[in-house]
Amino acid sequence: MQKTQRRLVAAVSLGLGAALALSTGAAPAQAGAGARVAEADQITGFGYRGDVYGVKLVTDSVEALDLKDAHAQQLCTRSAGKVVEQQSAVSVPDNPLIRVSASTSRTETYVDGETYGVRGTNTIGDISVGGTVGPLTTPRLVIKGLRTTAHAFHTPRGYGHDEGFTFASISLELLENTVVEQLPPELQQLLAPLDQVTETVFTGTQQTAQQVFQVLSDVTGPIVIPGLGTIALGYENGRANSHNAQSQASALRIEVTAGERRQLVELGTARVRMGGPAPVGVFRSGGTAMDYQALQGALRFGNVQHKALPCQGTRGRTQTYQVPHATQLVPVPVQLDGVTYQVNGDQFRAKAGKKAGKKRAKVAKGWSRTAIRTVTIPTAQLVITDVSSRAAMRQRAGKRVGSTVSTGVGSITVAGRPLAVPAPGEVVELPNGIGEIQRQLVDTGYRGSQVIGLRIKLYSDAVVIDLARTAGRIYGS
Repeated sequence: MQKTQRRLVAAVSLGLGAALALSTGAAPAQAGAGARVAEADQITGFGYRGDVYGVKLVTDSVEALDLKDAHAQQLCTRSAGKVVEQQSAVSVPDNPLIRVSASTSRTETYVDGETYGVRGTNTIGDISVGGTVGPLTTPRLVIKGLRTTAHAFHTPRGYGHDEGFTFASISLELLENTVVEQLPPELQQLLAPLDQVTETVFTGTQQTAQQVFQVLSDVTGPIVIPGLGTIALGYENGRANSHNAQSQASALRIEVTAGERRQLVELGTARVRMGGPAPVGVFRSGGTAMDYQALQGALRFGNVQHKALPCQGTRGRTQTYQVPHATQLVPVPVQLDGVTYQVNGDQFRAKAGKKAGKKRAKVAKGWSRTAIRTVTIPTAQLVITDVSSRAAMRQRAGKRVGSTVSTGVGSITVAGRPLAVPAPGEVVELPNGIGEIQRQLVDTGYRGSQVIGLRIKLYSDAVVIDLARTAGRIYGS
């Protein structure tokens, strides 16, 4: 299956509220806001997944997980009629120059007649970026009524998708005595559709606001707002073929360079997907290179562009994703190089057996693998190579999931000196009592297993770092 290409939108019509063209035709009328959600969970032959959030803070491919705001996640399911909704009254993503208020995220699976689908929506009432903090004063960007929608569905004509975003108003307040003619040309173009309220305040609503999206889509890179940072359109794309559909949209990416830290904030994101057939269940499988907890869990980072096995599987084909580099800087720096994710899954319908009148049971099977070429923790003078974990699962319909896990470690050195690689389940102490390394932590249950390749504990820093975490589970509903 071809990977979705995430991109900055290259050409967006002025009416972004209208549906995009679908690979299988226009979005069905019954899949709109008035669609009937199944009154009770109804098991279908499709697998659905949704992931919607208002704010995400990312630094060098690593997410600040405790700052992911209004996160409504629909884990893989075959059930129509499931709704997940999350709200937040106010969000300050670790930066006093960024404020996001009244964010609501929602994912839902539904069936309406012969239409099956999954929809994700995020609405943010008010976004404010910039202002005054101590001696620092920056331009202020205010956006109201930002709404992002992603929708994947299946009708008798096949799979389809629909995605987009709109906002009600936008205003930009520049520093006093700013000479507009001396601003970067791209920023002047951004200001052009807006009404000039004062010499330094520009504002616009409704259709004018949509024209700002057009300007953002036409530029080849982020637009610089001097003294504050940059603003860029996010992305919107979807894909449908004979086996699945996926839809995703992210409204804005704002990089704030003012202040002590450089931060990239992604605002208003919705991702959904569905596919089939799923006669046995759905896979909840995939990997993440690092899960980083500090101060007894008060700070959490990780994901590292987490990759999951599609709910219905990959029809037996191996999908491979790579992340060249990722870094977590605080409180203890960790550098990852050469991250690789691999997933594979398939499901089989009941087939006639050799004996007359007897059928073989429906079966789902697959595996996930996570690998890291090099892990470096400079403060501990620790270097680890070739960390990997793999989780395989197999289930006959209605039976317990069978699972097999394995891990691998190439070498461990501290200050250039080799350290014994622990056997699966064993622990080795780091020199001078600074911490410990444990290999292959496994959690196995009725639905399958999760395995952590290595767990590193640094005592004085109160840091726990899980490397190469992979899950291999199958759920009937």
